[in-house]
Amino acid sequence: MLCARLRALRVCQAESAAGPFGRSSDAVLRSAFVGLALVCAGVAQGSEPGTRSLDFRAALQRLVSVNETLQASRAAVDQSRAERAEADARGLPTIELKSRYSHLNAPLEADVGGVVDAISVGFQQLGVDVPGGILPREYRIQDRNFVNLSLRALQPVYLGGRIEAGRDAARHGLAASEAAVDRQSAELEVSLVDRFFGQALASESLEVRKRSAESLRRHEFNARRLEAEGQIARVERLRASVALAEAENELLVAQEQLALSRAALAALLASDRPVTTATPIPAPPPSVERDVWKAAAEDANPALREAAQRLEQARAGVRAARGESLPVVSLFGSRELYTEDLTLVDPEWVVGVQASWTLFDGGQRRARTTRAEARVSEVDRRLQAGRRDVALLVDQQIDRLNGALARHRTLSATAELTDESLRAQQRAFEEGFATSMDVIEAELARSRVALGELAARRDAWVAAAALYTAAGRGEQLVDLIEQLADD
Repeated sequence: MLCARLRALRVCQAESAAGPFGRSSDAVLRSAFVGLALVCAGVAQGSEPGTRSLDFRAALQRLVSVNETLQASRAAVDQSRAERAEADARGLPTIELKSRYSHLNAPLEADVGGVVDAISVGFQQLGVDVPGGILPREYRIQDRNFVNLSLRALQPVYLGGRIEAGRDAARHGLAASEAAVDRQSAELEVSLVDRFFGQALASESLEVRKRSAESLRRHEFNARRLEAEGQIARVERLRASVALAEAENELLVAQEQLALSRAALAALLASDRPVTTATPIPAPPPSVERDVWKAAAEDANPALREAAQRLEQARAGVRAARGESLPVVSLFGSRELYTEDLTLVDPEWVVGVQASWTLFDGGQRRARTTRAEARVSEVDRRLQAGRRDVALLVDQQIDRLNGALARHRTLSATAELTDESLRAQQRAFEEGFATSMDVIEAELARSRVALGELAARRDAWVAAAALYTAAGRGEQLVDLIEQLADD
């Protein structure tokens, strides 16, 4: 708001000026107001309370610790680890303690009247008279209320290979989940390089714009002085004024871009405070050998590693589905812990072998096998496409890196020439041997070269980040950034 009011005051001063000397006074006032506006902007940007300053490694550490996507992926890894533990436990025996209380509608009794009659007849033939009612005519097998308490164990022996297939599937699933974390970390690291050095680029671009505006401000002041002395035409001074206005507008745009880049970096790092970069854009990274990096990416790319593990997991799923068509063999054992309510036909313990074989289930097993085989085909084709995509990505990023390095070499060689050209044009203008447009063009050329050199360095690092993470060398990228930033 203060800066907007200062700009409005500057416009009013320009419109109320009259005569050559009035314009010179207006230039002084305008320079003072613009300078005050820049001081306000610098204070607002540089000393904002609660600002968090991070170097690149600290920013990366914060990113991997607070990013919700990575946290979700780590939770998926924990889930896969639990699934692997569950698959490993399927080959172990299961032991269960079972208890049951039962209440029958009537006691279970056996009719032994015929046996009693036969015994009585036998005794009578021997001359022994058995009084009636001495022998019971019913035998109680189970009371109406009884309790069972038993310990049972079951040990699977053969399940058609499903236990081994389940273990393999869980192991490859865990490896795929870990590779997914690496893949998402790589993607976030590229985004961090883009936004982190994007803010550094915006900050250094703002300084370039400030120097350009200050240079054009001095040029406009000299133009007004020379116009007042009658040494140059009014059109020369107007060109200087227009160039200054454009430079000041570009300065405001650069300030807005810096604020936007800070907001973008803070959002990526999940920070409720503005984040400033403590690591400048380093010198450009070295060029790389195409074939070496292609081979490295094919071996260590996290997305390809994830797809390869998913393929092995799918193949294990096919083996498990086919194993459903084979018989199941298990050992079992049981021990009754409470024997008071046991009947004559209830054993206290029992061990044995049991087998089952489902001969027909309506085609469900065949459908599951077909689905598992289709899953293998899907993942395999995705893996093949992924290899081509990764190879193309490496080619693209190497071309982008080489292009940025070439631009940087050209612009670095041109920087000294543009600085010297600007000094020469300013001196010639003051002596009347150059036009205002010559000075303006020299200043704009110097700014373009400076901004282009910064952008080339930033583009080179973004390409290098994509290249290093594609080859699974993200930690080497961090070390290289710190090394070249300190040089």
